[in-house]
Amino acid sequence: MKKILYILPVVTTLLFSNKITGIAGDRIRGTPPQDSLEININVTLLVPARIGLYVDANLTFDLNTPGGPSFTYPPALFPGYYYPTSASATNPEGVVVQVFSNSNALTWTLQVFGSGNFSPTVTLDQLFIAPDGEPGPSEGSDPPGGNWTSLSTTPLNLNSGGKTNGWANYNKDFVFQAEPDDEPVTSTITLTFRLYAQ
Repeated sequence: MKKILYILPVVTTLLFSNKITGIAGDRIRGTPPQDSLEININVTLLVPARIGLYVDANLTFDLNTPGGPSFTYPPALFPGYYYPTSASATNPEGVVVQVFSNSNALTWTLQVFGSGNFSPTVTLDQLFIAPDGEPGPSEGSDPPGGNWTSLSTTPLNLNSGGKTNGWANYNKDFVFQAEPDDEPVTSTITLTFRLYAQ
């Protein structure tokens, strides 16, 4: 007859008759097996309110090699409209703009403004901004219509909101409006994107 050997698990139960507790910095002692030792420490986390802004590229409008909406300079009909010839690698009509905010208690605002005119005859308000994907204006339309807004030295409110889910995209397109009295110019101005929360 075969013998069947059963191995029964051994359950060890720890029974402590005395629990000795302390806090961070304490050096506690006990006597085994009846004592257990426990030290409680506090864990504090500080996450500050933060906002963040990212704009990925400078812009160039070279009317020697226009790329639309008007494809020649001078245009067949004034005013003509031109996308930048050098812009964001991922948004060729403008720039990638990303906003970050981790606070539900604060409302952020995104603005843009310019430093001044390109020249006495080529003014800042001939530069227009719109949300990414806005259809290009048609030659001869003045103002360009749609969601295109001219820029100035006064801050223009673009977007606002609360807490974002990571970096949120608010990409912008640009067109330059060519007028019949524009004189030859090579000039650089500064556009400032401003983000604040309150």
